[in-house]
Amino acid sequence: MTQNDTIAAIATPLGSAGLGIIRVSGPMAHELGQLLFRPVHKNCTWQSHHLYHGDIVTADGTTVLDEVLVTLMRKPHSFTGDDVLEISCHGNPLILQTILEQLIALGCRPARPGEFSERAFLNGRMDLSQAEALAAMISAQSSKALQIGLAQLKGSLGRKISSIRTLLIEALAVIEAAIDFTEDVSGHETPACPPQICEAMTGINRLLSTYRQARLVTDGIQIVITGKPNVGKSSLLNSLACRKKAIVTNIPGTTRDLITETIQLNGLNVHLTDTAGIRTPMDAIEKEGIDLVRERLEQADVIVILLDGSMPLTDEDRQILEENQKRACRIIIAVNKSDLPPAWETEKLLEAGGPLSSIHLLKISAKFGDGLEALKKALTDLTGSGEAISDGAMITQLRHKLSLEKAIARLAAAQNCINTGQSLEFTAFELHEALEALDEITGKKVQDDILHRIFSSFCIGK
Repeated sequence: MTQNDTIAAIATPLGSAGLGIIRVSGPMAHELGQLLFRPVHKNCTWQSHHLYHGDIVTADGTTVLDEVLVTLMRKPHSFTGDDVLEISCHGNPLILQTILEQLIALGCRPARPGEFSERAFLNGRMDLSQAEALAAMISAQSSKALQIGLAQLKGSLGRKISSIRTLLIEALAVIEAAIDFTEDVSGHETPACPPQICEAMTGINRLLSTYRQARLVTDGIQIVITGKPNVGKSSLLNSLACRKKAIVTNIPGTTRDLITETIQLNGLNVHLTDTAGIRTPMDAIEKEGIDLVRERLEQADVIVILLDGSMPLTDEDRQILEENQKRACRIIIAVNKSDLPPAWETEKLLEAGGPLSSIHLLKISAKFGDGLEALKKALTDLTGSGEAISDGAMITQLRHKLSLEKAIARLAAAQNCINTGQSLEFTAFELHEALEALDEITGKKVQDDILHRIFSSFCIGK
């Protein structure tokens, strides 16, 4: 599917830089290069994927705009699958904008956000999951998120979906053969469920099991530090962030609002939140702060409950422990101020058994840094996000997760049709529905509004 118009955009971020790139894609790419480019060597033959040195001039040929390098990439061996011209010039925004204006004056259309990637998808240069991976790589905030994005860009998810799709086609062939050649089936026996259906369901479930870990890697781990006032929550945040982010005083209730900081642990983004101390509020402002704490705790992947090991446990401590041990997220109890004489034996928290017995317990000193490395390791280990990212397929997009859940629901319905002796046409229908759900992921079958929503979120020039 080749586009009839030619688009152009600045492909590098705006701002002064050593280099800037303008990308052109479409049937006029070669012609525009000939009109605007003046090569240093007159024998420019415009071979595909060759770099040429010269000047870019105005459309009327009277004014030199910049000294540049240009490359023409002939279709279909280009990013978009169309002819592509890339102009590498000096990264002054005035130069880039002037060259772009000349291209538009000669018949180019300004590219929409993500339109180059959209053309690559429409021309079969990548499937939809690879296009989404490209956008994810550009916006990745951690090294492990980059790893996942690169694996998907190389087609890891698309290959896995394709293998599952093949299984469903094989199962569908068996069912449709039984429908078309009923005389070959003895009596009225219902054929056995094709084993490919179970195999496909296993593959889909494996993919679905990667979603949580992959989302933690791409979005980051949400960690909330909670506890009563003056146990050292702000000191802990500052120590983990390696800078003074929160105010630390001996006055209870110093922190009234949520204080956030993002750090990197083991190649992952970790979003820390320091919170107001949990106690009976002294005024309306403190009450609002404590209400915000409880809202943020509901969104946490890991909750760090901070206790003061140098002071006896209080009813406030016990209430905080009781409230949070019921939550579905991971819990770490960090007993702070290990540099001071202990006022109670930390092990007693776990002796009673029950929910607390499975909670991770650490002794730390937020002031002097003792135990912080163990805490950092526990933060990533408890979420499973500290594990090495393999080359295997993982799903990071909610859209993919919903499509896989739809596919497995249809396969379960197909199994039920066979097991309950229903007409095989119903089984075939469910298998077709499962195939369509898989095709939504790679873009073999996808609605136009979904395509628009996906590509409009890309940056211009990509």
